[in-house]
Amino acid sequence: MSKNIQQSKPVVVVGFGGHGRVCAAALQASGRKILAATDLTQKIDSSLMFPILTDEQAITRYSPQEVEIVLGLGSTLPTSKESPRPHIVKRFSQKGYRFTGFCHPTAWISADCSLAESAQIHAGVIIQPGCSIGEHTILNTRCSIDHDSNVGDFCHIAPGATTSGNVTLGEGCHIGTGANIVHDIELRERCFVAAGATVVRSACEGTHLRGTPARQFVLRGLKH
Repeated sequence: MSKNIQQSKPVVVVGFGGHGRVCAAALQASGRKILAATDLTQKIDSSLMFPILTDEQAITRYSPQEVEIVLGLGSTLPTSKESPRPHIVKRFSQKGYRFTGFCHPTAWISADCSLAESAQIHAGVIIQPGCSIGEHTILNTRCSIDHDSNVGDFCHIAPGATTSGNVTLGEGCHIGTGANIVHDIELRERCFVAAGATVVRSACEGTHLRGTPARQFVLRGLKH
């Protein structure tokens, strides 16, 4: 993603719940044109400047040559290949659509960072030098990624979360609201960090952590 290049194609936001509305606000703040958003059922909302369609209606109405897709679905759990977000990406990509991300104008990003095209950089985010952000990753409101950190694909860094320097997050990690990860930590794929936790040790794939200092626990009801 280049925050210096004006992307010309209008967008369709796929998944228009709470996170989708936040995505739409960031897109509008960034000067992107939204043609439509999608939900499970077609809706009329006079407060919006675009229609709410079903996925099938959007596919019928807009070709891959006309629009780009923004993934409006958020997450509250780690993301696996069976989770809804990768499923949506696979479905639309197979039909030829291209996913795009965005950078809210109030975010600050060091010039030497590497941002995937579909990464979502929300309001107030800070990304310090030497960082890499993966595809379809959400850096949510006011989170901070410090120097030389690597965030994998399909991660969600929730509002107000902070990583210190040289942190590595594997694919599909979920870092909860206000959580903190100290320097030189590696969390492998699909780790979960509960809101407000402080992570002081690295963790293997699929570990669930909570508390200060963070300790492993069983996340009940996890389906994917």
